[in-house]
Amino acid sequence: MADKDMQNELEQLRAEVAALSAARASKKAAEAQPDTSPVESRSPETGDLTGDISDIIENAKAATADDPELAGQFDQLIEQLEHEIKDLPAITTLAVFSLGVLFGRLLR
Repeated sequence: MADKDMQNELEQLRAEVAALSAARASKKAAEAQPDTSPVESRSPETGDLTGDISDIIENAKAATADDPELAGQFDQLIEQLEHEIKDLPAITTLAVFSLGVLFGRLLR
């Protein structure tokens, strides 16, 4: 019975590796071509959060280009978020993150 379970798990892992390899190949192909697609049409499987965040910021800036008041509020929000992230104590943040990981593993 254990051999069958291991074989099934091995097959699942191979399928996941194949899917991830295909996603990586499509991502490289997409990076080779100029990207004109909106953020909503991108695949969430790529895992490129930095690119997605920068795209969201660029889209928000483009939307606020016509309204200077809205642009000022957006800039102020970004500055506040940057300060809050920089002011977080590193040790406390790591401790809370570690506890979250432990609880996640235990509740699984």
